[in-house]
Amino acid sequence: MLARASLVPTNGRDLHSADFSEYKKEEISAHHARDLVRINAGGTQFATLYDTLAQSKSSYFLNFIRIDRTTGKIVLLKQRTIIDETGAIFVNRDGHLFTYILQFMRDGKNTVLPRDRNTLLQLKREADFFGMEVFKYLIQETLTELEQEQRSKNGDISEIRTLVNQIANNTYFHN
Repeated sequence: MLARASLVPTNGRDLHSADFSEYKKEEISAHHARDLVRINAGGTQFATLYDTLAQSKSSYFLNFIRIDRTTGKIVLLKQRTIIDETGAIFVNRDGHLFTYILQFMRDGKNTVLPRDRNTLLQLKREADFFGMEVFKYLIQETLTELEQEQRSKNGDISEIRTLVNQIANNTYFHN
């Protein structure tokens, strides 16, 4: 019965929706797109809309959150979800890094990324985990920009050193 909610598109249908009419009520819960959902990412609490998760293009979230083609409601597959003691969806990842994941789900390519290489490398790993290829590409673009900026700065420093050496040599030989 779970095959109807698989990630494999059928007849040109997208990965975000499925037909859940055959599921038992205890296997799913239906939510309006504008209902709030709480997420516990590694102990850090977040709140967003079910629609944000359903439209996220994250294979991780699409594993258990979809849009029912019949009703238009957001459907949560309970058997595929870990719920913590407060009722929040538990995600076993770093809460600080999840901030960027959630921002990307909300803002897409307008997401403001950190300018720290190590954090970007960690985010790239998170993008892999959440199955977010566009986010991974955006992170890689930012890493490339940082490398180019560093090379440019190193070139500027090298030019300054050369000029200082020339001035020092000219001063030494002319006095």
